Amino acid sequence: MKTLLLIFLLLFPLSAWANVEEFFAELNRLPATERQQRLIEGAKKEGEVMLYSSSGIEEIRAITKLFGKKYPFLKARFMRKGGSQLFNVSFMEFKGQKPIVDVYWAGVSTLGPILKEQKNMLARYLSPERAPIAGEYKDRGGYWTATRISVAIFAYHAKKVMPEKVPKSYPDLLEPFWKGKLAVDTNPGRFPALLVDRVGWQGAEEYLKKLAQQDLKLHRGRSARMQMILAGEVLGSLDINADNIVEMQLQGAPLEYAIMDPTFLSLTSVSMPQKPPHPHAAALLYDFILSKEGQQELSQENNVPIREDVEIRARELARRMKEARAQKRFVIQSPETFDPAGEEKLDRLYLDTLVKKSR
Repeated sequence: MKTLLLIFLLLFPLSAWANVEEFFAELNRLPATERQQRLIEGAKKEGEVMLYSSSGIEEIRAITKLFGKKYPFLKARFMRKGGSQLFNVSFMEFKGQKPIVDVYWAGVSTLGPILKEQKNMLARYLSPERAPIAGEYKDRGGYWTATRISVAIFAYHAKKVMPEKVPKSYPDLLEPFWKGKLAVDTNPGRFPALLVDRVGWQGAEEYLKKLAQQDLKLHRGRSARMQMILAGEVLGSLDINADNIVEMQLQGAPLEYAIMDPTFLSLTSVSMPQKPPHPHAAALLYDFILSKEGQQELSQENNVPIREDVEIRARELARRMKEARAQKRFVIQSPETFDPAGEEKLDRLYLDTLVKKSR
C-alpha cells in the first residue's frame, strides 16, 4: 500500500490534491525515507524556495546557507522585514492571489495577526521534526511551530550590583537601592503583559504606579539601555533579551542577568502558507529549521533552541532556564496569545501609569 502511495505521489502533481494540507498529509503517511525521497525529487523540479522572515539577518543567512549546502539543487531566497511590515506585505500578497512565499519564519507580531485575523492564509503542516518539541512550543493543529525562544531578562552591571541586591522578583525593584538606578523603555514592549498575567489588571496598575516613583530613566531600545548600564548611568534594566547579554559577556562586557519570577518568553515560529509555490522545497525548509541540524546552527548564534535534544550553547543560561522552567516561572507569548485589543489596553496602561508618571 505504501509503495502504491509513493508511485501515486510521484505520478501526480500537487494540483491533483484538493489542497496543500491533503498533499502534506499523504506525504506523512509514507515511511520517513520514502517521504524524504519524494520531497527531494519534487524540490529538484521546483529549483527554489522563498522564506519570509522577521528574524535577524545573520540568523537568516546562517540557516539559508546551511540549508543550501544540504540541498545544493535549491536556491534559497529570503525577504526580511519587521513584524508588522511583514504581515502587511504577506496579507497584500494573499489578497492579490499571487503567492510568492513558501515558508514564514517570524515572531508574534507577524504570525499572531495572521492566525487570529486571516487564518486562511496558513496551511496546517505537521512536520515530523515537531516530535522533540514540547507541547507549549507548538499548536496541536499544525499552524505554527516555535523555532527559538527570546527570553526577557533583567540586565544589570555585574561589578556594581552586590549579589544580595540582585532582584529575584519584580517587587524587589521597589527597594530603595534601585531608586534612580533603573532604565525602562518608553515603548511598552512585553512587560505589562507579564504583570497582568501574574497579578491581574489591578495588581499591575498598582505595581507600575509604585515603580514610577523610583526615579526611572526612560530610553527607547534595548541596545541603548544596555549601553546605559555599561556607562554607569543606571545599574539595571527590564525587558532585555538574554541572547544579547550572553553575546556581550563573550566580548568581556561586565553585564549579568536575572531570570526573574515571572519571566516572559517570546516565540519565533515557522508556519506554512496556504498556497506555497514550491511545496516540496517548502516542506524541506520548514523541516530543516526545526531539525537538530538547524537548531544547532541557531544555538551557535546564542539563540535558545526549541528542541529538547539540542543544548543551549551558553551553559549558564541553559542551567538557569532549566531551573526556571522547573519552578514554572515562564509566561509564554505565542501566535495564539496575540490579542490586538488587549495589547492596546496594556500599552495604554504602561504609558499612562509608568511613562507619563516618570517624566
